[in-house]
This record gives sequence, C-alpha cells and structure tokens, in this order.
Amino acid sequence: MQDTENSPIDEQEISLLDLLISLGEGKWMIAGVTSLCALLGVAVALLLPPMFTGKTVLMPPQQQQSAAASALASLGGLAGLAGLATGIKSPDDTYVALLKSDRLTDVLIKAFDLKNRYESKYLADARKEFASNTRVTADKKSGLITVEVDDKDPGVAANMANRYVEELRKLLGTLAVTEAQQRRTFFEQQVTRGKEQLAQAEFSFKQAQQKSGMQVTQALAETGVRASVELRVQIASREVQVGALRGTYATAQNPDVIRLTSELSALRGQLDRLEKGSQSNSSSAQGAAAPTKSNADGQEAVRAYRDVKVQEAILEVMVRQYELARVDEAREGPLVQQVDVARPAERRTSPKRTLIVAISLLLGFLLGTVFVLVRSSWRNASRDGETAGKMQSLRKAWRLGRS
Repeated sequence: MQDTENSPIDEQEISLLDLLISLGEGKWMIAGVTSLCALLGVAVALLLPPMFTGKTVLMPPQQQQSAAASALASLGGLAGLAGLATGIKSPDDTYVALLKSDRLTDVLIKAFDLKNRYESKYLADARKEFASNTRVTADKKSGLITVEVDDKDPGVAANMANRYVEELRKLLGTLAVTEAQQRRTFFEQQVTRGKEQLAQAEFSFKQAQQKSGMQVTQALAETGVRASVELRVQIASREVQVGALRGTYATAQNPDVIRLTSELSALRGQLDRLEKGSQSNSSSAQGAAAPTKSNADGQEAVRAYRDVKVQEAILEVMVRQYELARVDEAREGPLVQQVDVARPAERRTSPKRTLIVAISLLLGFLLGTVFVLVRSSWRNASRDGETAGKMQSLRKAWRLGRS
C-alpha cells in the first residue's frame, strides 16, 4: 500500500530526471542554436541603418472670451449669432488630426523629395512610410503637442519636424479653426453678399424711379425702414442658426430647429404686415406728390428705395462686426507657438542593438530547448514497440510516392 502511494511521486521524479538528462545530452545543441541566433541578431543590429529623431513641441492657441461677443448682444436680431460663436472649442485632437492630414503630409513629401528618399513608386507608399516614421501626440494635462520625425540623417529629421510647424501655420491660415476666425469668415461672407445685394437693390431702384418718373425722397419712404431693417436682421440671424444646426447634427424634429422655425414664421408674418402697411401709407403720399403717375409704379419706386436703405443698414452692421472679428483674430496672436525647436540629434534613436541581441539570445535558447526536448521524445517513442508501429504508419501515410 505504501508503494502505491509513493508511485506518483516516483514517476514525477523520474520524469524530471529524464527531462534534465535530455537537456544535458543536448546542451551543445542548445548552445549552438543560441549562439547562431545571437550571431544573427548581431548581424541584423549592425545592418539596420541608424535612425535619428527630430522632436519639436507645439502649443496650440488657447480659447479666450472675445470682445465681439458683447457687441453681438447689442445688435438685437444678431444676438442669436453669438450662440454660434460662443462655446466653440479647438481641442488638441483637432490639431493632431491636421498634423496627420494628407494635405500636410503631401507638402512635406514634396518639400523633402521623400518618394525618392524612401524609394517609393507611388505617393501612397511614401505616405505610409512617412507615417511610420512620424509620431504626433498630445498631452491632455499640459495641452502641448509633440511631433517626432525619424530619419537616417539627424539634420533632415530636425528640418522635417520644424517644417511641420511652418506648414501647419500656413494651413491654419486658410482654415477657420478658432472662434474669432469663424466669426471673421462668416461676416466676411455676409459683407460680400451684402455688397452684391445692395448693388442689385440700387439698380432696381434706378429702374423703378425711371419708370415711375417721380423723385423719391427719404422723407417719402422713411416710414417703416427702421422697423423693417430690425426685422430683416432678426430673420437673417435665425436663418443662419437653422442652417448651422441642420448642417451639423440636427434634424427637422430637433427642439431648437422647431423653435427657430416658429420664430422665423412669426417674424416673416410681422415683416409682411409692416411692409403692406407702409405700402398703403406711401401710396397715399404718392398721390399728393405725383398725381400724374400710376399708383403701382409709385409704390414700386418707394419699395425699391426702401430696399436700398434696408440693404445699406444691414451692410453697415455686417461691416462693423467683420472689423470686430478681425480685431479679435489679431489679438489671438500666432495660432501655433513652437515651444521647443527641433535640433539635430546627437544620439541615434534606433535600432536598439542591445535589445535586439538580448531577444535573439532568448529566442535561440528557447528554440534550442524545444528542439532538444522534441528530439528526445521522438527517440523515446521509437523505442516503444507500440509507439514505433504507429510512427511507421504515420510515415507511410504522409509519404508522397506510391507505397
């Protein structure tokens, strides 16, 4: 009974001894495989070209309260536009995405002739190679962005990292990223549109005046102009807000879209009633000023004159806001500030030759050990009659030729 209880322990001791004996018998094989892998690791480490890293650190612009936000609130109907301008953020992820964009990458590839440098046939291959040699990371705590570029030449690596900053500034000069830039872009478009509409209104007024043959004065058409301007500005601001919501994420069922649409309908109805009332007033005034002309032609001339005054007032507001936006944009200073300028590295970044040799040694030892243990197991199995027969059948089954 005692021998039966001790038999599993004896079998474990025998198995461990067999394992150690097998490793001892194959120690030279293990040493040879380990040495061979180590030599291969040394060869690879020496053959790999040394790579140097150019590193630069950027600080994106910090968002601040603009002076035009309070000015927008004083414009009545245009106060709604402040909701589009405030709350706009420029997270670090935006600048990281711009740094990784194909537009910026293609400029650097062309500037440093990276297709020939990387021996790439296609531009897409050069992009992949350049992306593998570039790292752009953002520190969430400090808000700084680090750009690292690897190259065989330390000077070229530093120049490419610094060129990133220069090209990013050029790219941001064509894009509206910050709050002030977006307001400046919006009001710049509105000023251009307002000038076109004013020119068209003046042309229509001249035609209507020539057709009616009457001299329309400011006193004749003054009634309702100020109220009409205010209503039209309110309508324009809400149309911009609705367009912005629908252009981003909101649908027709969005509560803000529904509210703004309802306000638009009410304002347009109020404007329609105001203009119809002013038309009737101008019609009676026209009968006394120019009885020889038809009422229809006179009303058209007065309405055209009023449109000119409305467009002038709207354009004046837009020009004032455009100038405020330009001032705020200038106050922001440089969009991207370079904290650390990249300099040629004194030491290589890769390859890590010591690490390569150490991994090769470990891999060689493991391969040699596995090979010795498998060979020992194969030999032991060949000595067993039943296992030897199965191995013979296995060889016969996998033989390629006819048996």
